[in-house]
Amino acid sequence: MEYTIIRRTKFEGSTVEDMLSIQKTAKTLEEAIKYTTALKMLETNKNNNKVVFDIVINIEDAFKYLMVKA
Repeated sequence: MEYTIIRRTKFEGSTVEDMLSIQKTAKTLEEAIKYTTALKMLETNKNNNKVVFDIVINIEDAFKYLMVKA
């Protein structure tokens, strides 16, 4: 299954919605957690928690993964 790490920049008090950008993809959850941790460490506090990193998966990939394991 493929995991995607997304960087979300929040624009509070604005009519603009959050900005999303794909930072990295990983083949395992462990790899995705390592990448996310590294990206968080590189992000400075200058953004006052306006930047968040999320790990997401494609729902179709998850369904296929579950069907193979069943």
